[in-house]
Amino acid sequence: MKVIYPVLFFEEKENGYSVFVPDLNNASTCGSTLEEAMTMSEDLIAGIILDEMEEGNKIPNPSKIEEVSFDKLEKEIDIENWDYISKFKTYIAVDITSFAEKWGKELIKKTVNIPKWINVKAESLKINFSKTLEEALLEKIYKE
Repeated sequence: MKVIYPVLFFEEKENGYSVFVPDLNNASTCGSTLEEAMTMSEDLIAGIILDEMEEGNKIPNPSKIEEVSFDKLEKEIDIENWDYISKFKTYIAVDITSFAEKWGKELIKKTVNIPKWINVKAESLKINFSKTLEEALLEKIYKE
């Protein structure tokens, strides 16, 4: 699965680039070089999209690049006297599938035993067993 979002780049006066993705709540990142900033924007987009997918949320639709505005962004983030050399916008395409594979999102099947009454009640409440087990394991892992 590929996603493509318009991204705003600002070349900073003190070297490097600041990057914003308006369609993803103005999520931002940066890089010392243009190449690094583009790579960081790919990682940012992929991370946000994967999180949305895991939470069962709708993936935000991308805007057309001509609809994305530097002025709107600068007003929304409320930065006065921002000192940058240049700015440009471009599309960034991200292969979500390869990103998930790269970062180990592979699912492992486990068989568990639970009392029948718990199964009946959980199914009637439409509880997602996999997600519930994952959340409980993460809480146990990071609590200790």
